[in-house]
Amino acid sequence: MPIKSVRSDRGGEFISSELMKYCEEQGIRRFLIIPYSLQHNGVAKRKNQTILDMVRTMLKSKNVPKELLAEAMQCVIHVQNRCPHAMLNEKTPQEVWSGRKSSVSHLKVFGSIVYGHVPAQQRTKLEDQSKKYVFIRYDENTKAYRLFNPITKKVIMSRDVQVDEESEWKWNNSEKESRSLEIDTPPTVRDNETSDEEDEPLQRRARSL
Repeated sequence: MPIKSVRSDRGGEFISSELMKYCEEQGIRRFLIIPYSLQHNGVAKRKNQTILDMVRTMLKSKNVPKELLAEAMQCVIHVQNRCPHAMLNEKTPQEVWSGRKSSVSHLKVFGSIVYGHVPAQQRTKLEDQSKKYVFIRYDENTKAYRLFNPITKKVIMSRDVQVDEESEWKWNNSEKESRSLEIDTPPTVRDNETSDEEDEPLQRRARSL
């Protein structure tokens, strides 16, 4: 499906010489809206509002903090590209772009608790084979999920996951969960208090006058 025309605002990324030259070579007509007249580009603005509404709903449903706004937006766009549209004869944008129907079996609920597999090279035999994360979005370059660790604040990618879509992370208790377990060890016994051969403590010897 060739692009015939593009309507955009006057942002620097839309009026750059490289983009203008590309549109001329491809025969794409350019339309620029008047400053402070967003209603002239209503289709794009309505789409942005739809994306923001979905992002707001996803963040609220799992009580995910606003710091993960960008990740939630990427997740919404991934899902939107796999939803049928009336303007595309009930086809998905991904299908129109690639020419084949895309699978939706990999879709998961945003913000759910995920148990990601830990490779054998990164653990010992006695350590857990999985770790607890939060699902934030799909990776566009690999067939993997992007998982967020609220304790370490790090993001990893993994394809071997188990998702609990009914659960959610208790963000207010992240600091409590980050505390390591303390193991009570028995107190050490000093030589001058007990004997190795007797269970009773040794009596102190009185000095001879």
